[in-house]
Amino acid sequence: MKALTRLLAASATAALLVTGCSGAEPATMVIEAEYPEYKSAEELFAQATLVVEATLSTTSRVRREAEPVPDPSDTDPLSNPMAGAPQQADPSAAAPPGDVVTVHDAKVLKVFKGSAKPGQTVEVKELGGTIDGVKYEVEHATPLKGGGSYLLFLETYADSPAAMLNSDQAQYAVSGTGDYVALPANSIKLTADDVSRLSDKD
Repeated sequence: MKALTRLLAASATAALLVTGCSGAEPATMVIEAEYPEYKSAEELFAQATLVVEATLSTTSRVRREAEPVPDPSDTDPLSNPMAGAPQQADPSAAAPPGDVVTVHDAKVLKVFKGSAKPGQTVEVKELGGTIDGVKYEVEHATPLKGGGSYLLFLETYADSPAAMLNSDQAQYAVSGTGDYVALPANSIKLTADDVSRLSDKD
């Protein structure tokens, strides 16, 4: 499995493939990304730094987010994978354009793990979105829907929006009756009692 980046708990290096373009429609780029998979609700809950039930705003923002450049003076290979590697011949060369991400404002309704509070707005990002006339789609992923309510399993960062742990298992739609609805590809089913039990253990 590919190493994870700070940009998205979900993403690794992704290959882009042009799949079509017609008229005024944006060109579509399919992102092939690998995600960590979890075998149980306990494993999913333990990995997340923030677990909340939240409602997304009806609008979102799409931007490019670049991977931070490691400090060349850091010789620890765990924090700087480039430690010991020769420096680039041209240090002024342009940096890669970065991953395209969609950022949602999520109003927190309930907190099951982490430091957020009900009523707080948390930024949540996911890989993909339309920018500069190109639509970036993650293969086999189901994007979050603006205005929808979700149970989200997130990884948080000090200087970047929170990210879902993966595209399938880290989002559960909240139904009108308050049930948590898993995506079809997610075999981990959760009830409100399950989440409360996991929260009490934390």
